[in-house]
Amino acid sequence: MSFKIRSQILSSVNGVVYGFLDKSSGEDIEGIARAFGLESIVTLKQVHGNRVWVVKDAFAKDIGWYKGDGLITNLKGVGIGVFTADCAPILFVDESSLVVGAVHAGWRGTLSKVAKSAIVQFRKVFGIPSSRVYAVIGPSIGRCCYEVGGDVASLFMKEFGEGIPFLYKGKNSKYVLDIKEANSAILRCEGVERIEIIDVCTRCNKDFCSYRRDGKGSGRQLSFIGLI
Repeated sequence: MSFKIRSQILSSVNGVVYGFLDKSSGEDIEGIARAFGLESIVTLKQVHGNRVWVVKDAFAKDIGWYKGDGLITNLKGVGIGVFTADCAPILFVDESSLVVGAVHAGWRGTLSKVAKSAIVQFRKVFGIPSSRVYAVIGPSIGRCCYEVGGDVASLFMKEFGEGIPFLYKGKNSKYVLDIKEANSAILRCEGVERIEIIDVCTRCNKDFCSYRRDGKGSGRQLSFIGLI
């Protein structure tokens, strides 16, 4: 397994373990959990939406059957994770209450503001103000490589307005989407003040799975966070 991606924010919080893994780590969730001192790492059936679930004791073992793109928990020993292959993994923590979150944000999830949904759950379920939540946007496709069509660009302009700072005109009637900056902007609008962006493009860096680079056989890498 490769654990070379480090977050300054997450590494500074006591009682938190996390990983932005690459393709060498595979999808052996049980082995990864043991390596980090966790009883388990739970994931969802990801659907490129904005549903965020709160993991509680009653259904922690069964949540893998649930559809959604984000998880939040305050349970010790239970990691939460998302799989990506160009989409943005976003990990969250509130240092004071020790509540953590994990979100999968592709262009559809970004458009539907799945990151906002996570922050709403922090506030609604745990009473945590947005200003106390730290967010780390992990390895994902960079602005350098993320070309989208006019149809996708139009959806973003309709939702966020003209002249948005994370959508640029490209070549041949195409556009370029900065998915990391888009999610950062969404989080800032929700009052999140401390945001870290891991400057790694999954398409450029062959250590990572990339659907844009390798197609359907690309595989996926896990990003996770947990409390110990």
